[in-house]
Amino acid sequence: MDIPEIVFEDEQLLVFNKPSGLLSIRDDRHPWEKTAIDAAIEYLDGKQVLPVHRIDKDTSGILIIAKHANAERKMSEIFYDQHLRKLYTTIVRGEVKRDNKISLPVLKTRSGKVKIDKEGRPSLTLYRIKKKYKGFTLLEAEPKTGRTHQIRIHLASIGHPLAYDRVYGARSALVLEDGGVPKTFKRLTLHAGELIFTYWKTGKSLSLKAPMPADLTEIIDILDRNYELPKPVHHKK
Repeated sequence: MDIPEIVFEDEQLLVFNKPSGLLSIRDDRHPWEKTAIDAAIEYLDGKQVLPVHRIDKDTSGILIIAKHANAERKMSEIFYDQHLRKLYTTIVRGEVKRDNKISLPVLKTRSGKVKIDKEGRPSLTLYRIKKKYKGFTLLEAEPKTGRTHQIRIHLASIGHPLAYDRVYGARSALVLEDGGVPKTFKRLTLHAGELIFTYWKTGKSLSLKAPMPADLTEIIDILDRNYELPKPVHHKK
């Protein structure tokens, strides 16, 4: 199978820039699909590896895999204690007014989907505006808790679902006009771009960065070319 882009590797960790559409870890709903773990085992010539965390199948970006049990234990503690920063890039529908946070409980249902429910687990997402467009906003989202589909359900709950998210947003494809020519995208507009933590091996901060995939870059380029907001006019007194 194709090996995802490797953004970091040493004797402790293997870090992929996981493409959209690849499972992080095999689950009951996809028992026969290839996963990032399979790719890691193949890359390491059959050596067994250990998952540390997962990102959604349709989300791209940073995925950390441990090469042995001690690394898995240490990385899992970092995730469990939330001693790290996770920075995502996302494109959402609508023009977000200002940087803010969402603190709403997230409940996982039997179907695997999640919903906002007072019986759910406390969840916090920070978001910051990177650029506004006509009808869309490019955001940096920083989840402070690690709930399933947290960013997706939180942003949908405030009226700004991902530009393409057939589960929590519109089921139809994302269609953008590029110079008068419609272009269609069916790709979750969410990318785990950076993960920062103190690495036990060095005692120093380690920043892992995953370059933006071409399909998301294309969407942003089209927005830049065709959906720019007019600059405010400042009248002289």
